[in-house]
Amino acid sequence: MNLIIGTWNAEWATLKTKAGPRIAETISQINSDIFVLTEGSRDLLPSYGEVVDGGTNWGYQLRDSQHRKVLVWSKNPWRDIDQVGSTDLPPGRFVAGTTTTELGDIRVFGVCIPWQSAHTNTGNKNRKNWQDHETYLDHLKPLIINSKLPLVVAGDFNQRIPKGRQPQRVFDSLMKTFEKLTISTLQSQSPALIDHIAHTKNFRATELEIVSDADHIGKLSDHRGAVIRLHRNQISTKGKIHG
Repeated sequence: MNLIIGTWNAEWATLKTKAGPRIAETISQINSDIFVLTEGSRDLLPSYGEVVDGGTNWGYQLRDSQHRKVLVWSKNPWRDIDQVGSTDLPPGRFVAGTTTTELGDIRVFGVCIPWQSAHTNTGNKNRKNWQDHETYLDHLKPLIINSKLPLVVAGDFNQRIPKGRQPQRVFDSLMKTFEKLTISTLQSQSPALIDHIAHTKNFRATELEIVSDADHIGKLSDHRGAVIRLHRNQISTKGKIHG
């Protein structure tokens, strides 16, 4: 038994935008069990299944009523939905839910971690570079630690892994936040991804697939997405984990 989990940033596409229908078709063809979409809209996700999102309050003017910073989709219903996570998290960029899968009940965090210049020269204009990003990481970490169920965290991390040009302290903060999880979207193709999927260590991932930022017609997004196949590790009677 396994699950297909995907994530992608749609660069604010909807079905009415030029790339929107092609993005929706690409997502549909992935045939995922769980999908985390950032900077997108519900109409890009399959009509079957269930979608929840992080709301509209991320401190910027809403250019389209369909736009959401983060949405999570599952073939099966969501329950125990949380659109806040922590009142200390920068708002509108987090949504959590629990869904039943072939691997059992899984808690999913959809995240859109603020980019380095969030609310510096735009939006509220009251932040320094990386301030909101680091604040988000600081308050995401206890949510990860305190999860009672097997956990998947996916979305736009807004940092390259392996490290790119971001400050070392910011990269170290990201790694510290996710130290209890496995980030299974590392790949050798350059540039490294910033859309990632992490999960608790009772799972292992195989068959990493990169979702291209362009198709035969042209540009789809300013991001490349990622898809993994998730399996449950087997635990022996001696307590050792076997893949």
